[in-house]
Amino acid sequence: MKKDTPGMRLSLLGIVVVALFASLFARLWYLQVMVTDEFQVVAQANRVRVVPVGAPRGRILDVTGKVLVDNAISVQVTIDRTVLAKLEEDQRARVLTALAEALSRASKAKTVADIETDLANERYSPYVPVPVARDVPEDLKIWLDERAAELPGVSAVRVAVRQYPYGSLASHVLGYTGQINDTEFESMANSEKPYTLNDEIGKSGLELQYEAYLRGTPGTREIEVDAQNEPIRDIGGEAPIPGDDVVLNLNIDVQAQAEQALKTGLAFAQGRSCAGCKGAVVAQVGSTVVLDARTGGVVAMASYPTYNPADFIDGVSDSEFAYLDDPANFAPQNNYAIQGQYAPGSTLKPFTAAAGLSAGILTPETTINDTGSFDVPGCSGDSCTFRNDNGKAYGTVNLSRSLTVSSDVFYYGLGARFWREQDVLGGPEMFRSLLERWGFYKDTGIDLPYEQSGRIPSPQWLTKFCEEVDCLEDTWRTGDNVNMAVGQGSVLLTPLQIANSYAAIGNGGIVWTPHVVKQILDGVTGEVIETIEPKELSRVDLLPEWRAAIVDGLLGVTTSEGGTASGAFSGFDSAAYPVAAKTGTAQVGTKKAPTAVFGSFAPAGNPQYAMSVLLQEAGYGGTTAAPIARRLYDVLSGAIPLVPAPPGGKLDDLATLAPEPGDVRD
Repeated sequence: MKKDTPGMRLSLLGIVVVALFASLFARLWYLQVMVTDEFQVVAQANRVRVVPVGAPRGRILDVTGKVLVDNAISVQVTIDRTVLAKLEEDQRARVLTALAEALSRASKAKTVADIETDLANERYSPYVPVPVARDVPEDLKIWLDERAAELPGVSAVRVAVRQYPYGSLASHVLGYTGQINDTEFESMANSEKPYTLNDEIGKSGLELQYEAYLRGTPGTREIEVDAQNEPIRDIGGEAPIPGDDVVLNLNIDVQAQAEQALKTGLAFAQGRSCAGCKGAVVAQVGSTVVLDARTGGVVAMASYPTYNPADFIDGVSDSEFAYLDDPANFAPQNNYAIQGQYAPGSTLKPFTAAAGLSAGILTPETTINDTGSFDVPGCSGDSCTFRNDNGKAYGTVNLSRSLTVSSDVFYYGLGARFWREQDVLGGPEMFRSLLERWGFYKDTGIDLPYEQSGRIPSPQWLTKFCEEVDCLEDTWRTGDNVNMAVGQGSVLLTPLQIANSYAAIGNGGIVWTPHVVKQILDGVTGEVIETIEPKELSRVDLLPEWRAAIVDGLLGVTTSEGGTASGAFSGFDSAAYPVAAKTGTAQVGTKKAPTAVFGSFAPAGNPQYAMSVLLQEAGYGGTTAAPIARRLYDVLSGAIPLVPAPPGGKLDDLATLAPEPGDVRD
């Protein structure tokens, strides 16, 4: 063996040292040359925190430019947790106690425990002051500013909050905002306008439907922090960009008249006895819709009971929200104009007539002798006889007269023929398909959330329905067609669908997709960035002679002797502004008052407006729904000046109804 000499040891040591230094230099070269940009980014991230800065939401304006939803400046009390964390325990307690006492004196009572709960809320970034009180008086801000040294970390700052200059007016259309929840936050993960868990988001109405436009683009605030993650200074950021403004077709002055007339009309119904009603008049729920018959634009949409969206600015408690959503309180949050589903009663008759004309089993000249009752052919027993609502015999009636006086017998016969002659008319579903052309079978597609669809039943529908529920009778019979012909049975429509279908009769057969919004404006420049053009939902072939016969009968409702709304329209200048209309009274079970309904358009020759009025459990359409429509047509025709909507939405004494029409049993 060779001897282990010192020279050999030094050689080996030298090799090891060279290898180590080579590795070190290679690593240094890699870090300083190859990945230097990457580590600069990491280093920057370690010392800079980027905090989002909220942007003001866009405004909502009516068709005349009046601001319906705006942003107001509110004073908010906040606490900087990073400052509070540096205080001794006893000093921290003194600060929170002093703040709680100051808030109580300013009628914004909060305990120290309440404030601690706010501070522990994980929704807030550790680098953003936590709001502990909102909308506090200016006096409190001054008091806190003067004591900034005594209350370290506590500030009173001005922030933008939603403002509703007209109070509860159009609340169901406008909607409200609230703090984003976890589900909403996850759904907005890929939004071009990023959200944090502390952000506000549209919860209902246009605030929800047009969230993508109304929401502003958040800015950023860059904060330099030290090794302990404590803020040192602001080093820059980007300014937030306001959201876009939304301009409506809705006219707030007409809206105010609609809401007042609806409120007054319901009170009027509550104060009346209802001879022939099967239950007590409740009349706590109603709606009215006014559309532009030429475009489908929503001019007014009222729903009662209502609520004030300003109540949601600071958030509502669970009990308050439950009250607004409780059927026992008639669910004030519900927009019954698009969410209420009702049997339309006799307001369906013009569309039954149009179906008969299209099928060839009816002509404008068809005449029957209305004896007051109709016996279903080939049927025996009490359930085979259908009667006019008041049992009255109208004698000789043609199509037009049948609409004017609301002859049920005329339409019972049409419904029966559709069933008995189905083999030559195109099958058992033909009646349904002819009615569905008017947009009744689905929702209208209006630009509002939570719209419900209509329902036109048929043998096929009944079979499917009875597969899902336990039906007493699962066989479609002639009587089902008879009921459907007069808007009873299982037929359901929304008040919006009724108004929209009457607009289609008025304009010659175009069923529009109703739309609330007219334009989108850039929130900074005010320039138009999008215009909502009218869109057809469907089109019905309505021959001029057919339309003329139907319109003639609908004009008679408001103008002719025996017309079911002639009492409500007594004294109205029908020559200057003819209103084509149909009243309806839909029976609801055996223990409730009927639903009062009214569908119309005007002026009849070249309609500008279409309107529906519906009052739940309110009696007869000609008695309670028609006066509301009369009041609105007084305003729309110019017979009564259109006064500006009152600030704050105070409607008292804004409008009265037409003189009492007397009892009209349709």
